[in-house]
Parts: sequence; C-alpha cells; structure tokens
Amino acid sequence: MSMVTDSLTTGIQPTVADLEAHRSVALSLTLLLLGWLVGVVLVVATVWQLQEDEALQELAQEAKVMADSVSSHLQQYRGIADAVSDLRTLREVLGAPTPDGLGKLNRFLQQTNRSLGSDTLFVLNPAGIVVGASNYASKNSFVGHDFAFRPYFQQAVLGESAGYYAVGLISQGRGYYFSAPILDDGKVLGVAVVKILLEPVFERLAARQHDFLLIGYDSVIFAASNQDWQLRSLNRLPESQRVAIRQSHRYGNSSLAPMATSPESDQNLFDDAYIQLVSGGVIQRYLVGRALVREAGWHLFAVMPRMELLRRTLQFSIYFSLVYGLLVLFWLYWRKRSEVQRHVNSMNLELERRVAGLTSELTESNAELKQLVAHYQRTQSELETTQNQLIQTAKLAVLGELSAGINHELNQPLLALQTYAENSQKLLARERFTLVADNLREILQITGSMHAIVSRFKVFARRSPPDPRPVDVNEIINAALMIMKPLLKKAGVGIEVELPPSGQMILCEPVQIQQVLINLLTNASEAMEGVVDASVQVRVEDGDDQIRILVIDNGPGIAKELQSTIFEPFFTTKRKGLGIGLALSRRILETLSGSLTAESGVNGGTVFVMTLRKHRGVDE
Repeated sequence: MSMVTDSLTTGIQPTVADLEAHRSVALSLTLLLLGWLVGVVLVVATVWQLQEDEALQELAQEAKVMADSVSSHLQQYRGIADAVSDLRTLREVLGAPTPDGLGKLNRFLQQTNRSLGSDTLFVLNPAGIVVGASNYASKNSFVGHDFAFRPYFQQAVLGESAGYYAVGLISQGRGYYFSAPILDDGKVLGVAVVKILLEPVFERLAARQHDFLLIGYDSVIFAASNQDWQLRSLNRLPESQRVAIRQSHRYGNSSLAPMATSPESDQNLFDDAYIQLVSGGVIQRYLVGRALVREAGWHLFAVMPRMELLRRTLQFSIYFSLVYGLLVLFWLYWRKRSEVQRHVNSMNLELERRVAGLTSELTESNAELKQLVAHYQRTQSELETTQNQLIQTAKLAVLGELSAGINHELNQPLLALQTYAENSQKLLARERFTLVADNLREILQITGSMHAIVSRFKVFARRSPPDPRPVDVNEIINAALMIMKPLLKKAGVGIEVELPPSGQMILCEPVQIQQVLINLLTNASEAMEGVVDASVQVRVEDGDDQIRILVIDNGPGIAKELQSTIFEPFFTTKRKGLGIGLALSRRILETLSGSLTAESGVNGGTVFVMTLRKHRGVDE
C-alpha cells in the first residue's frame, strides 16, 4: 500500500509543479504588460506636450519665413506706381486725350511693363475707365473696362497712393494692385495702377514643408496650400459683411463658404493653438503658427495636422516599446540563463556522480579487456606457430614424396663416382698421373652437381621465419622445377615452361612460393596418374601491376562444384594426404596480397592460377 501511495504521489508532483510554473509565467507576463502600458502612458503624456511646444515653435518660424517671402516680393513693386504716375507722357496724354496719344500711351505702358517685370500696367481716367493698358493688344485687354468700384482707384482718385489685393475680374488670377494718382498742378488727371500676379508666390509657399493659409482682415482665406481652403471664410460672416465683400468683387464669384458650420463653432483665429479646417470633407484640427504680412494686412498661418503630432508622439511610443522590449528580452535571457545555469550545475553534479560510477566500471572492464587482449595475443601467436608448423609439415610431406626421385637422382652420380675412383686407383698404380688428374676433375664436377641437388632440398626443407624480399620470378620457378624434375621424370610426366624475360620482380619469401609451385606440380603429377602423354605446363603472364603463374595439366580435371571446395582445410580426394596443401598454398599467397584459384582448362584438365603483385622498387 505504501508503494502504491508513493507511486501516485510521484505521478502528481510534476503536474503541480507545472501548474505553479504556468502561474508564475502568467503573473510575469501580466506585470510586464502593465509596466509597458504605464510606460506608454507616461511617454505619451510627456512627449505630447514637448512635441506640441516644439511644433508650435517650428510652425511660428515657418510662418515668419513665408511672410517674409511674401513681403519681399511685394516690396519689389511698391514704388513703381508712384514712379509711373509721375511720368510726363501720362500727363500729356490724359491732359488732351487723342487717338494717337492713347495709342502712344498703350505702347509706352507695354514697354514699361515689360522692363519692370510686372503683370499688367494700366491707367484709368477720373471716371474709373481704363484708357491705356500694357495688355491692350491681348484678348483680355483692360482698355475700356470700368474699375471705379475698386478701392485702389477710389483712394488714388482722392490723391493718395493705395495697395489692394483681389481676384482679377478679367484674368481670374489672384493679384496685388499698387495705385497712385496722376497729378497736374494738384489736379487728378487719372490713376496709374501696377498689378502683380501672386500665383507664383503661392506656388512657392505650397512647396514648403508645412501647409499655409493667407488670411485677410475679413477672415477670408485668400490663398492656401490646400484647394479646399481657398476663398472660404474661417468663421461664419454676418450677412451684411458678405454682401459688402461681394459688391467689392475682391474674391470674384466665390461663395465664401465658412469653415465653421454654426456660430457655436466659430474659432478664435489669433489666440488658439489649434484651428479647425475642412480637408476632404472632414473637419480636422490643425496646430497653427502665425505671422503678419504688414504691407498687405494679411495673416499668414503655417499649419500642421493634429494627426502629425499624434504620429510623432506614437513614434516615440514605438521607440519606448522597442527599448522596453529589448530590456524585457535581456531580462528573460538573464532569467533563462540563470535557470539553465542552475540546471547545468545540477546536471554536472549528477554527471560527476555517474562518471565516478562509470569510471569504476571502466576500470574493471579495462582489466578484463587487458586479459582478453593478452589471451588474443597468445592465441594469435599459437596460430602463427601452428601455421608455420603446418607449412613445415607440408614441405616435409612433399620431400617424402620426392624421396624416391632424389634417390634416383643421386644413385647415378654415386655410381659414376665409384667408377671414377676405382679407375683412378688402377691408373695411379700404373703412374698415369695425367689420366688420374682428369678423373679427379670429373669427380669434382659430379660432387658439385650432387651438392647443388642436395642444397636445393636442404634450403626447401629448412625451418626459417618468412623474409620477404624482391626476387626474380624466373629464379623461383627454376628452383622449384629443379626439385620437381626427378619426380616428374619418374612419374612419366612431361613438362613445358614459358618464362618471360628476366627482371620481373615480386616481393615474397621465395621458398614459400617454391612450396606452392611444388605442391601444385605434385598434385598435377598425382592427378595424371595413368594418363597417356601426361604433361604439365608452367606459364607466366605479365600484366601491368600483376604477374600470373599458371600450372596447367591435361589430367581428368576437377568437377566445377569442387573447384571452390578443394581449398578448404582437410578436404582431399586422394587416398593419402592431409588435405592441407592447397589451403596452405592459398593462405601463403593471400598474406602477400595475392590469390590462388582453380578453373577448368580449355581442352580439359585443370588450371591453377597464382596471382602476385609486381615489385616496383624501394618506394612501393
């Protein structure tokens, strides 16, 4: 029961821990969100006031620059009307007007206007009728038009210079008019007027950073960067004032629609930081900076949409949010890093504990492994010793089979030695020393041949460790054939040898290769027992990187299903034998990176193929 309770408690604990972790995360996120909201509110409250003050200063400076630009433009033409009115040509023509004189006046005004760079230069008689104009030749000529209702004429005909702005009745262009009386002995003969076109000035103002309004003393917007604002009144105008403005034709046929929709929405144009303007059919609030164009009595407003102020404030809020986010990310990183560090420390302690346990186990395993390695080394040494003993046994077995041939090979030289020795005794008794010397030379030659035969068998039978070295393949084959020729001759087996030119080197222990060849030749001889015209052929094929030694017999051959089995240890088809000769032969060649295979001959019999790598020199 206790074990079950412990198991249930263990299963519940991770769930409770997970719930606590989720609560902690939720609380942290809530606090972070509240901190961000409080920060944004503080930033908006602080930045809004700062941005508003900065924008007001910016707009005031912009309005002053615009007003100065307008004033500078007007100042260029301020004294021109007075100078023109004082010209003698105008007094002469107006004193006694004639068709020729008026024509001369028109041409004079045209030339003068062109040199001054003004829009139009014209002259009115005391009744307000234009009698001469610089545009007399155009279709919009002022000549003959009555401008007596214009204030600039009314003031000039009273003997005072005047300035006036209005929308032209004929050109419909907004212009500024400078007028001056033409006097002769104190009598007003007429009025000279210079019209300046203001459209280029307004286009330059509209290209600046902020929107602008050019407002007259009657609260009518004479010019603005927004087409929706032009020739409208900022506040609702009394009907009497609207009638008076229309009668002056100052603003052409404009309706003078008010920005304000009711008397309650009228604005304090010259004190409030904000004014309301209609843009795109929607009333919006604009922050405003003001300046005065004193020469014309205009107020110039530079305005900024309140949305721009909001955008700037939100921009700072975004900056705050980014900084706040970076700080939160840094805090989260630090917190996560601390948790990871604690976890790593815990894991390190656990790892150290496990490493200590594993070290103990590895120490025991290492001791066992050393024992296994020592046992393997002993086994390997025993296997090598056994293999060497098998090779030696195989050699001795071959020597046993060759003993009859050796006996036959040595009997004839021994009989010859006996004959030469007996003959020498007889010749020595007769003191025929020259013939004795000849017999002794023959005896030495025969003993040399016997020594060569015996030495070949002695070298072959010697027990010695392998000592691979570069050897001419022809030398190995000839040495093996010298040993095998007596046996083959006794067995009645003919032999045919095809060797390449000398100099084809292989890296090997020559006695081991001789042993393989002797074993193959011995097997061939035994396989051809009872075969008529039995013969064996030893042929060497020279390849690019390999040398192939072929031992070919014309015996009955080996069945295909046995061609791979004959190389297995202790497999034999002979009545006597251990069945290890071919297995040892293949093993010897494989240790030299070579191979030994068996295949059927073209005309019957068996072909054993020895493949060995060529020796290229000391750098191989």
